[in-house]
Amino acid sequence: MTNNNTTNSNSTATTSPMSLGFIGFLSSTILAVIIIGPHPVLSVSTPSLNEPFQTSFEHLPHAPCVSLFHRSGRMGCGTLSRSLMTGRIVHWSTVSGGSNGGNDNNAGKLPPYVALMDETEFTADNVQLLRYFAEVASMSSARCILGGSDGDDAADDGAGVLRGLIVINATAVPDGSGEDAASSSYSYASYSPEAASPQGEDTPSAGIAQSSYEWNPNGDGNTLVDYHGLPVAYVSSADVAADLYTVAIDQSGPMERILAGDDVTEEDLFPAIVSEFNYYMGAEDADSPSCLAWRDAEDDKWAPKCLPLAGNSVWAAAGSPEGAAAAADGNGRRAEDQQNNNNNNNGETPIVLMATSIDSTSMFHDASPGANSAATNILALLMAAKLVGSSISDATLDGLSKRIVFGFFQAESYGYVGSRSFLRDVAYPGFQCDDGRTVPAVAKDADDGSKMACLSPLRTDLAFQDLADHTISGMIAVDQVGVLGTDKTFYVHGENAAENDDGFLSNVLLQLAPNGWAIASSAAENDDNGEAAIPPTPLQSLVQLSDGAVGGAVLAGYDETFADASFYHSHLDSNATRSVNLESVAMAATVLARAAVASAYDNGEGDAETAAQYAANLVPELTSDDETFVSLADCLLVDGNCKLLLSYGSMERSNNFYATGVDLGLGVPLGSPPNYYPSVFNADNGQGFVQVGDNRYATYTGDEEYGKAKTDTFLVRPSLLEMGIHGMLNDFLGRGSASANADGDGEPDLKSCKSSKDCASVSYCSAAGDEAICSGSGVCVCARAHYHVALDEAIVPAPNNFTGKFLFSDDDQGVSPVYTEPYWSYDVGVRVYRDAGDSSGDWALVAGIIVSAFSIAATVLLKRRLKKEKLY
Repeated sequence: MTNNNTTNSNSTATTSPMSLGFIGFLSSTILAVIIIGPHPVLSVSTPSLNEPFQTSFEHLPHAPCVSLFHRSGRMGCGTLSRSLMTGRIVHWSTVSGGSNGGNDNNAGKLPPYVALMDETEFTADNVQLLRYFAEVASMSSARCILGGSDGDDAADDGAGVLRGLIVINATAVPDGSGEDAASSSYSYASYSPEAASPQGEDTPSAGIAQSSYEWNPNGDGNTLVDYHGLPVAYVSSADVAADLYTVAIDQSGPMERILAGDDVTEEDLFPAIVSEFNYYMGAEDADSPSCLAWRDAEDDKWAPKCLPLAGNSVWAAAGSPEGAAAAADGNGRRAEDQQNNNNNNNGETPIVLMATSIDSTSMFHDASPGANSAATNILALLMAAKLVGSSISDATLDGLSKRIVFGFFQAESYGYVGSRSFLRDVAYPGFQCDDGRTVPAVAKDADDGSKMACLSPLRTDLAFQDLADHTISGMIAVDQVGVLGTDKTFYVHGENAAENDDGFLSNVLLQLAPNGWAIASSAAENDDNGEAAIPPTPLQSLVQLSDGAVGGAVLAGYDETFADASFYHSHLDSNATRSVNLESVAMAATVLARAAVASAYDNGEGDAETAAQYAANLVPELTSDDETFVSLADCLLVDGNCKLLLSYGSMERSNNFYATGVDLGLGVPLGSPPNYYPSVFNADNGQGFVQVGDNRYATYTGDEEYGKAKTDTFLVRPSLLEMGIHGMLNDFLGRGSASANADGDGEPDLKSCKSSKDCASVSYCSAAGDEAICSGSGVCVCARAHYHVALDEAIVPAPNNFTGKFLFSDDDQGVSPVYTEPYWSYDVGVRVYRDAGDSSGDWALVAGIIVSAFSIAATVLLKRRLKKEKLY
């Protein structure tokens, strides 16, 4: 035992020769790996890469430009294949033919590169210069001398020298005076990547466009270009952008020398800061029909490679539910009009639609702030609904000649998807549920007169059918009222847009200018095809679907063209870029609320002045310091994860669980800063489905009886924005029935609540068809809001499948754009790291061999010495 202990003690204290040899070999290997690269940047003195580069930079913080498919092709960005596209970062001016005197003779000697430009330089023309120059450079194989193509999978797949494009925040670029742009007088140009005629001629939406007027003269159509083979990333962080800009300028020097014909060695080029793109977005010939129908080559299993851009619109009618509203007493104008048959609508009350879009877009879908193109529209119309709901009782609203319906339409930027889906279901031509497929939305409430739904085609709520018996008399839409073309002036568009439009709605708007403000008729004339100039709003859908029989008006902040600094459908359409005029939005809300009431008041006589005066007497002016207005503005413009939206969203979640017994959680958040990209469509992103027994279907035509299980129900998980709008419409419009119970302060006497269970016995929601629910503000209100699917009319969910699979409809007329987005791999992204070059690797290998040889020799000598000392 003693000897064994001694032996163990000695072996522990003495390092074995084999261990020494292994340590030597390991150290040499590590040395080679460190020197050879590539590896993430650890520290660099010149150029300086401060935080977040200092320790590692595996993933560049960025917003990607991704590809979209449509009916006949694709647009947007992405790598050429699944191979990574890597190149040194250089300034775009060096590799666009502009900074080398036009001498492109040596361009073929350039190594692969990633171009960098600031956001004001990111135009279709400039990208075209980059691509043309790269084509010239890629025609020669001489670049192999300096860049190397061995092991370059992207080159094997056909990639040229241009491997990607990084677009950076322009405030990080010095303005030439020694100051950063952020602290200087730097100003953005009024640029838009959208087409000059948004969703008009020469766009995928041309087939459904009512007007191709060029509202957007600053637009160059960059969003519509197919950049397959060119991945693009936008870096918004000023600090990161500044570091990248420094790198690009420094690394452009050797490239300029190559172009000038100077001798440049690999030592001049390396080490280099390189960028690596992993953004494969499908094959070059991909389109929506092919990606939706894609089948696996091995087993022929249907496995779509994309999802449609879609979501949920939200609508609500002001006043009592349909059954109760129809019983308005003889003192109301509605009863009087029906008695005199002045409406000529077979006794049914016409509808006036108050409409807006709730989405936006940009070249970078993760950066679609939509401050003026979405947020101000939502803010203005929501506050208009609040003004109507808080100023006028349901009894008064029920007595008006027309019914006011508010519509917040989703995915309007991609073919007016929300408004067309809603209008087609309501009236043009009207929704038809398959025979025997109309069922209670919640099976356990089948005997309680609960809302109805349709199994096929699936609709989670059929309340819109109550509107089908009413004629749509017209629409007032709102657009871009946060950035004005003329100070304190709104413009009215769309007059005489339809055959039967006598301009009444336009005339009403013109009568409603608040004190100190002006409302003027637009000077925009017809488009080149002779069609009326209608802005890209839901009004286009109404005029087009009604074949010009029904029109309306648009209240906008611009006249003949979009206002300067509107940055339409750009990542620059942000409140941080230029502040939205909140006073303007508050005034627009006032005008919209009064216009809704005035339009509903008119009995067909067309007396706009009298109707406007009636509305102005009922609806007060909204001020920009109103508490709800300020809070909601902050949510929509600054922080989409705000307390207000979360409180309404959380209550919507609670109400849904109370009704269905299923908790789907909160919807996808709006984000901070807000992002108004409409998103793809599946169970997690707004697609409704039905639960039948233990299974769930996006549309159901099977034999198993719905309702046999008490857990059978229809479910939908809208986005947090959609949930918030739904909850606020309930709160803002659902208090009118309580007006009769008001205390001396003029406020309705509403019951407090923590859940809808607390509202079961309230008396002010007891009219026919009424339902009491708990609102996000913690009081019981009467339900008024509804979701409606916003899905391109050409496609339908596949029957008896779960969500995410779609077929082209048998009724497809071939006119809608059918936008889809390809599935993303989990490892997509952009890396930035330092590449030491091939020669450094050779030296590292030699060094490793020498160290290994030394280690082996040392091991042999040590072994001999140990044997001599009898220790081995």
